[in-house]
Amino acid sequence: MAQQVENLEELKRKLYLFAVPFLIFALIMNNLFDASVGVGFYVDFLLILYFSIGWILIYKRILFRFVELSNLVFVSIHQITQFHQGVHENLIAKNESIGDFSMFMPLIVVFMYLSLGRKKGLLLSLIIFFITLCLGIPYITEIQTYAMDSLVKYYLANIIYILAFYYLQFALGTFTELKSIKSNAYVDPLTEIANRRKMYLYLDNHLKTNDDLSVILLDIDNFKSINDHYGHDVGDEVLQEFTKLISQHLSEEDMFGRWGGEEFMVFSHTSGSNAMKLAENLRRTVDYYSFTKVGHVTASFGVTSYRAGDTKESLFKRADVALYQSKTNGKNQVNRIDAKELGRA
Repeated sequence: MAQQVENLEELKRKLYLFAVPFLIFALIMNNLFDASVGVGFYVDFLLILYFSIGWILIYKRILFRFVELSNLVFVSIHQITQFHQGVHENLIAKNESIGDFSMFMPLIVVFMYLSLGRKKGLLLSLIIFFITLCLGIPYITEIQTYAMDSLVKYYLANIIYILAFYYLQFALGTFTELKSIKSNAYVDPLTEIANRRKMYLYLDNHLKTNDDLSVILLDIDNFKSINDHYGHDVGDEVLQEFTKLISQHLSEEDMFGRWGGEEFMVFSHTSGSNAMKLAENLRRTVDYYSFTKVGHVTASFGVTSYRAGDTKESLFKRADVALYQSKTNGKNQVNRIDAKELGRA
């Protein structure tokens, strides 16, 4: 969850860095061709100044949340003042449309949801909408037909945007949550590689193809001693470091997962001697590597290759027997068992 929050904050930061200069430019152009100097002009000037300072602070990663919320306050005030000005200067006085500021309404609603989340964003959006209602409704009798049409369209569009973005964010949030749940169901939380469930699923799909496949079962030697001597926190770090080390020496086609505890499994699209070479290479890699907090660590390996008619159980059993041989014969070695030696389970 912390990682998700961090990613969201960084995403918002990049969006603001990209969008704010365009917003500043739009505010400048809006006032450049507007001869009138009213409350809206001074609000726009303050916004240009503050957005410029805010952009620098966001770029420097200073007071990000404060800048975000204060920008939201200024944008909300700007929305209200522009609406008030549009009602009096455009709708009532000139019988024209309410103003160009309405083009930014969808972006403002998105900004509210992005800054505050779905529920608080909806609340603020409705508050601003209610304020504009209070500012516009009392003057209905003074507004002519064309201008009235513009006002009604503004209100309808506003409420549609508010509700549409609310349900869109709700749908996206639900989709992301379901996707995360599904992803986490197949990922080991400590090492962030495939878990046993994912390995089962991968093998089930492969057994339908009869393609070459070897199973390499590997186990960190004397891992209990590491936990007993250094503590379980260090033991977890060893598992994570071990995972990264093995992953760096596998191809993209190989499937690597945590089988349980200090046991891991590799599915490689090789067979026979090539699988043994891969396992031996991994064994040497671990043997020659110095782990950050515990130094020298070794691992034992059991290898077997798929034969027509194999099941998950027969493959796992042979790999387990091969690993057992490596353990009982002195550890830090590779052993292979094929179907002819053991027979299928």
